[in-house]
Amino acid sequence: MKYNFLKNYFLVFVLVYVTIIGTKFVFYCNFEENFASYSMSDIVRAIFWGYRFDFAASAFVAFLATLFDWNKKFFTIIASLSVVTVLLAQIGDMFYFGEASRHVGYEIFDIVNDAHALLMTGLSQHSLGFVVTVFSAILMFVGLRKLFFQIQEEHLDRYFAIKKIFLLLLSVFFIRGMWQHIPLNPWQANQIGDTKLASLSLNGMYNMVFSMATQSKKLRPVQLPRVDEKEIEKVFGALYADNNVTLSKPIVHSKPNVVFFFLESWSATFLQPYGYKKAQATPNFDAFLQKSLRPRFMVANGHRTTEGMFATLVSFQNPLGKSVAKTQLQDFHYYSIVDEFDKRGYSSAFFQGTSKETSGTGSLANSLGFRYSYGKRDVKKRIYEENYWGVHDEDLYNFVLEKLSTTLKEPFVIGINGATTHDEKLPKAIKPIHFVDDDTINKQLNVFHFADYALGKFIKEVEAKYPNTVFVLFADHCGGHINGSLKNYEIPFAVYAPKLIQPKYKDVVLSQRDIAPTVADLVLGDYKKIFPNFSGKSLIRDEVFFADYFQNGLLGIVKNNRIVEYNIAAKKMECFDLEGFEKKSAICDKLDTQLEKDVLSFSGVSQELLFSGNVGEFHSYRYGR
Repeated sequence: MKYNFLKNYFLVFVLVYVTIIGTKFVFYCNFEENFASYSMSDIVRAIFWGYRFDFAASAFVAFLATLFDWNKKFFTIIASLSVVTVLLAQIGDMFYFGEASRHVGYEIFDIVNDAHALLMTGLSQHSLGFVVTVFSAILMFVGLRKLFFQIQEEHLDRYFAIKKIFLLLLSVFFIRGMWQHIPLNPWQANQIGDTKLASLSLNGMYNMVFSMATQSKKLRPVQLPRVDEKEIEKVFGALYADNNVTLSKPIVHSKPNVVFFFLESWSATFLQPYGYKKAQATPNFDAFLQKSLRPRFMVANGHRTTEGMFATLVSFQNPLGKSVAKTQLQDFHYYSIVDEFDKRGYSSAFFQGTSKETSGTGSLANSLGFRYSYGKRDVKKRIYEENYWGVHDEDLYNFVLEKLSTTLKEPFVIGINGATTHDEKLPKAIKPIHFVDDDTINKQLNVFHFADYALGKFIKEVEAKYPNTVFVLFADHCGGHINGSLKNYEIPFAVYAPKLIQPKYKDVVLSQRDIAPTVADLVLGDYKKIFPNFSGKSLIRDEVFFADYFQNGLLGIVKNNRIVEYNIAAKKMECFDLEGFEKKSAICDKLDTQLEKDVLSFSGVSQELLFSGNVGEFHSYRYGR
């Protein structure tokens, strides 16, 4: 028949898909206690919600098998072995999940290297399951051989190559996730909005194949000079010398709502309260700042939204110069401040004006505890046309208000990351203002001004409808045209809730890692007890602060109006005084040598724990072993 090649392809495709769905149900039954709080409809929805991963795995196996359908005997053996391999991979992944609480990912290479040890472990610890699996695989292989032997062979004629190219394109279509605009990535399983259900949606087979295909893209840590263990102990003892300070209860007792504003690209360099003298582009923010709990300024821990999210919510250093998003590091478990809010009955959501999968932001938000994740395509009602990145902030804020009244309930914790300042393009209806003569900077100030208008309007509306709300304002990272290493990381920070907390200015420089501890002290309780592995500190009661940043091979630290930047490649440091918001060159002294040890020790420990998946062990360094 003319279309036998399609019949052969989809025969394998369907059998692989059915195998994956079946093993997902086995997965659920095996870990039923993990899903005790979910209804059966939730379970079934999760299993079938991951159809894109299932189709991708099915297409991959089907294409490989049908490369051999020119010979019935070859095809029968290859196709049968392929489907059985899927079964074994799925069951093996289930065994691994029972040990590691995550699907097999980049560890697939370790599994290959330690195959014998793992096989023996499986035999000793999962004897019954191992025997049942082997028996099932044998029966399946016998049955599949009989089924596949009924196919019609493809002729090696002039059309054979054309047919295979067509099947290749069809397979690529499924492997990319069909109609979506970005390649299918395992982290997208978190789009379901629940990390437990995400583990049920994602099939282990796809995760393994994806990891093998992208092994060259595995993120690796920056190599830092090693510091002596005794020196590390000394450094951490000094950096966290204020550990004896305790807090018996949160500052705000009313279980308030919390809004985290990840103000897209809001660099402090262009804000009047942080030393910009040429214009005032953000009058609303400036007014809120004066009524807020605030430091001199804050140092961002990266240059991408996902980096700002991780440092903010997990209170931990990012991989130097990189993000955990869309890497093997996202597979590890991190206990974020949003997880604690969720534990206490808060509803949660993350909103962004761009596509929710830009740089993996939406999926990272889900994996860090936000129940819902929304992007520009969810915002249907709009006042303005999109800029090059997404919807403008006013449209996004209106969508947030809609969800607060329909989907979320009090108390709520939400994160908002706009798109207006992701670009320099104003809507056609907005007339630009002349702030400065420099056209490029003027455009940037104009989008700041437009975003500030939307911010002021939104906060006033939320204050009126939800007066028991704490607003946490800060930038996700710097943006725009900025020179200087530290300047590329100076961002605003303010906790605004005039009816709930007293405004206070503290002349210190904070790290983005200090946001979660500060918010925890305000509304949850003693952050040191609730979050012992946070690396940041609280503006409420801590006194000794330090901030780190990484810029093009320079590892910087800011502490007590002194800055040291260590050049990793050259293995030398430069020293500066911090005067207000500016750094001035200075001659290095013995105290700077200690600061160099501080940043190398702190970063060395943080990176080691981060890449080994042991962030939960940070307390042993912070509070002593």
